[in-house]
Amino acid sequence: MRTRILLFCVIILTFCLWLLLHHANEQAKSKPQETASILTNRPPATPVQPQTLEQHQGTNAALPVKVSAAKTAAWPTAENSSQQALAAWQAPIEFYGKVLDENTNPVEGASVSFQWDESATVDVARTIATKSDLDGLFSLQGQHGRSLEVSVSKDGYYASRGDKTGYLYALTSEKFSPSMLNPVVFHLRKKGLGAELIQKDFPPGMGQYWQLHHDGTPIELDLLSGSQTVAGNGQLKLELWRDVSNMKRQPFDWKLQLSIPNGGLIETNEEFAFQAPKSGYQPSIVIDMPATNQNWQAEIRNKYYIQLPDGNYGRIDFYLLSRNGVFEVHSAINPTSSRNLEPK
Repeated sequence: MRTRILLFCVIILTFCLWLLLHHANEQAKSKPQETASILTNRPPATPVQPQTLEQHQGTNAALPVKVSAAKTAAWPTAENSSQQALAAWQAPIEFYGKVLDENTNPVEGASVSFQWDESATVDVARTIATKSDLDGLFSLQGQHGRSLEVSVSKDGYYASRGDKTGYLYALTSEKFSPSMLNPVVFHLRKKGLGAELIQKDFPPGMGQYWQLHHDGTPIELDLLSGSQTVAGNGQLKLELWRDVSNMKRQPFDWKLQLSIPNGGLIETNEEFAFQAPKSGYQPSIVIDMPATNQNWQAEIRNKYYIQLPDGNYGRIDFYLLSRNGVFEVHSAINPTSSRNLEPK
């Protein structure tokens, strides 16, 4: 009995719902303009009365024609955008530079090469060469382009790799601002009397990679022969500890120890590490990198002076990717006990 009553109620409710929807639909059909007004937020259109050709012409002649400003405004075209980009590319280029040696003395006669593109549509770059004057100064004016490359060199000198060589003049939020009173400084180092150094690379060839163990198992390198060697026979010992509990987590805890058994190391940031110190060497250097370190790094690239057990001096350039223990070492040893590490 209850089931029949519920079924009867459902039927009555369905019929009432249908009547309401049908009534709303009929109202929408009877007032299409009002509906359009509600949906578009515009007033309903006034019915247009038919006019003759003469009436239409007379009306247009009597009333002033108003044209919307939006219709008269020119939309940007591909051609306009291209012209604007080309115009921006042709920014004025000026540059003022100065060349100094390792003792901050001006270098006269340094060769300076400028290179830039005048247009995005031209593949051939323009170049101009000049020389620094008695005060080490040089400049470039009256050219146009987006960017400029500057290179400085001189026979008998090393050019610094730390100097900036590229400068942007357009199409960037950080445009270079030239200043005659504050020229860009380029550094050269005068070459000295080089020595015959024993230089080795680890791994020894392109396309190879060597890895440190993550559990601290040491790897020893023979810096004279350029090979890995058994424990106790290498001049450089490397040990890495790396948290492998979650290989996908980063940062992670890792620690590296570099050792010169019966010798020592000194870290240096000199670009031209050509003169080894007499003293101050430590048997081991530890780089501890816990995950909580605010300056945590996943890789390092350091340079060290070294003193070997036989008293000879050298230097190593060391690179490590801690995630997988991949490392590279370049070593240069002077076998004559001289502290001179400048190559011939």
